[in-house]
Amino acid sequence: MPVLTIGGIPVSFPFTPYKCQEDYMAQVIDCLNLGKNGILESPTGTGKTLCLLCATLAWREHQVGQHVRQREQQNSWGDDGREAEAAVTYPGGVGNIPKIIYSSRTHSQLSQAMNELKNASYKPRVCVLGSREQLCIHPDVVKQESNHAKVHLCRAKTTSRSCFYYNNVEEKKTDFIAGIMDVEELVKKGKKHQVCPYFMTQELKHDADIIFMPYNYLLDTKSRRAHSIDLSGKIVIFDEAHNVERLCENAASFDLTPFELASSIDAVSHFLQMKVKEEGLLGSTDKFNGDGSSTGMDVSIEDVANIKQLLLNLEREIDLVELPRGGSITKQGSFLFELFERAGIGSQIMKTLMDGLESIV
Repeated sequence: MPVLTIGGIPVSFPFTPYKCQEDYMAQVIDCLNLGKNGILESPTGTGKTLCLLCATLAWREHQVGQHVRQREQQNSWGDDGREAEAAVTYPGGVGNIPKIIYSSRTHSQLSQAMNELKNASYKPRVCVLGSREQLCIHPDVVKQESNHAKVHLCRAKTTSRSCFYYNNVEEKKTDFIAGIMDVEELVKKGKKHQVCPYFMTQELKHDADIIFMPYNYLLDTKSRRAHSIDLSGKIVIFDEAHNVERLCENAASFDLTPFELASSIDAVSHFLQMKVKEEGLLGSTDKFNGDGSSTGMDVSIEDVANIKQLLLNLEREIDLVELPRGGSITKQGSFLFELFERAGIGSQIMKTLMDGLESIV
């Protein structure tokens, strides 16, 4: 494959790049060298994804080479080499090679990007993140109708180590390190090796050079926390980023319809019934598994019952809001806080409520 030098970085490309592709990669490398943000565009069909991947991986590979040379120099100099190593800094910190987080709107687009990477000469350690809905292969979990039921059952099985696929993750990890696999390929290989693709990705991400994930995993605080995504010192790429502004607006906004609130109450009620049933099976007389030993969640029956009551209170207070003949009303932002207070959801209880809901979800 042709190798050209761009911004002092040798870049391997599958074919001789066009001028617009070379210019695009030069801008990517300039952003990386200076540690700055960049908004780049190029006409449709000019290979933006391949340019992004090759330029970024080339830059990272160059940093790895520099780091290795500094370490070798340090070893040859003894203790005095610490000053030499400290002289090399990267966006991720002194002596730290940053990971690449590559995001796009859908898993279909991520699969296309991963296929582009297969055509490049770079062979980084790769991981793609997905949800249990996409990656779980346990037959008992898959057949659950709601997402919260799947999460609950998954946690119960993994915590009690009764999931055969989960128990194989550590043993089969080496079989998944090499190669570039999208979500569908991960599921196929997981079934073949009888290992959980979801928890395998949670293991692979720690040592991955590049992690592929949808936009919402980065933009949604809860998703970042659920997947333990730390953006500090990382190279973050938004491909096909024309949707990002709208997604950010959506992440900071919400709609709560009567149907959604009623569905939430039904979901919590269903979860409460499962907790009561499990308590009966375990013969507990007090708090249900306060250590989370059965379900993996430190939440009691009393906690869940309180959450249900708060949701019922909120539903009641919303029903009491008088609407004009037109059917709509606009209030100041402070009205929401007043509404929550009347429902018993004050600032002091908010964190407890959110923690409880996240444990359930």
